Amino acid sequence: MATTPTTGNMSYFYDEQLKRYLLQIVRVFSHFQVREYSDGVAQYNRVPVQYGDSSRMVANILRNNSENVINSAPFIAVSIESLKIARGRMQDPTNVDTQQVAERAWDPDTNSYSSEQGSLYTTKRYMPIPYDLNFKVDIWTTNTDTKLQLIEQIMILFNPGIQLQSDSNPLNWVNVFEMEMTDINWSSRNIPQGVDEALDISTLSFSTGIWISPPAKVKRQTIIQRIITDLHNTSSVADLNFSNELFDFFGSIEDTAEIVVTPNNYRIRVDGTIITLLDNNGMAQSWSKLIEMQGNLSATSILKLNITNDTDDESTAVVGYVAATVDDTELLFTLDVDTLPADTITNVARIIDARSSSPGVSGLPAASVGQRYLLVSDISAAGYPLWNITAKENDIIEYNGSNWFVSFDYGAHSIAVLAAIADDDLPDLPDEYVTNTTTSIQYKWTADGWISSYEGTYREGYWRLIL
Repeated sequence: MATTPTTGNMSYFYDEQLKRYLLQIVRVFSHFQVREYSDGVAQYNRVPVQYGDSSRMVANILRNNSENVINSAPFIAVSIESLKIARGRMQDPTNVDTQQVAERAWDPDTNSYSSEQGSLYTTKRYMPIPYDLNFKVDIWTTNTDTKLQLIEQIMILFNPGIQLQSDSNPLNWVNVFEMEMTDINWSSRNIPQGVDEALDISTLSFSTGIWISPPAKVKRQTIIQRIITDLHNTSSVADLNFSNELFDFFGSIEDTAEIVVTPNNYRIRVDGTIITLLDNNGMAQSWSKLIEMQGNLSATSILKLNITNDTDDESTAVVGYVAATVDDTELLFTLDVDTLPADTITNVARIIDARSSSPGVSGLPAASVGQRYLLVSDISAAGYPLWNITAKENDIIEYNGSNWFVSFDYGAHSIAVLAAIADDDLPDLPDEYVTNTTTSIQYKWTADGWISSYEGTYREGYWRLIL
């Protein structure tokens, strides 16, 4: 909302609420048509409508600066008859309703809203004031047939009333109002008077209950979701040539420990499409209590999973949309596959036990060039002649058109890592990722085996719920 300037002790506020009601009312009568004939051909002409409270200058211009011009017809004029406080609809004037609102982040590069959460706001809405707005609709016609056409169309629309919406603001709790036709004055002339050409005017009376809302109070929220404290170990600060001009002077000191504090220090378990909230003892907890701290779940609520060892690094976070389930300890997780790490190994067709299946046998297709499988058991060329290959568990084998060969030697990679760990010198080996095309599940290579690239248990600081 825009801020309101202050004049003396009185704050100025004008939101054009009455004007919007009038525009809605005028639009209701702006699309009626009448049927007229020209050379025996029927034509359907739209009847103009105007708010009847025009100034003298405008009225004079419409009459071409002459008192001898008769207004054109047919014509519809709308004007306010009365505006009264509706004591019967008055409610608690001191009531204040508080709503938590989360907006989507705006991307200035694409000039559009992104899927990520933007700013959070607290909106305090104050009780609106009810009024009864009575207005009349004058129908100007030159003949009875035209008048009958217009009045019948209006009578069908109002049976006896209609419901309208003043705006599309989801925080406006009084944007729906009703219009009701209360009376009809058939004619301004009861008896024709000679050759008098004065226009005949029918007047329809309407009533509607409106609300005038005071300005809401909007505050931007700054919720702290995570606190990260870095601890460094050194025997003498004086020997470090400390400089307060450096942003993170202690960041270069070895033996750094990190303490992460989040609300209740919850953890989560990611199992396929289910996210379970856990405490430090591994007991399931209620999502609703945690979500209540930040707002409400929406269609754009997302969960970020940090799959690295650095709590500050969210550049490679795996993201998915979340929704509530019947079980309050679980959320439904819809993975955004575009946020998964890029595969570093060519996809495998299946994960198989080569001891119980063979090419063209036991459900596997016949061997073809480029066919690849990830093994869950050891096989030997002598023991399994249909494969004619010696490979280990977790290896990836591939068919080249004549023979099967080991495409990815899992054991060789693992030995290199274990040796480096023993020497306290981890090698700079890239992470390896491969996708099973049959299940569309991506796996990550580790020294202990292939694991899902994003499933598992995440400690505090390595996941973030964005409402």
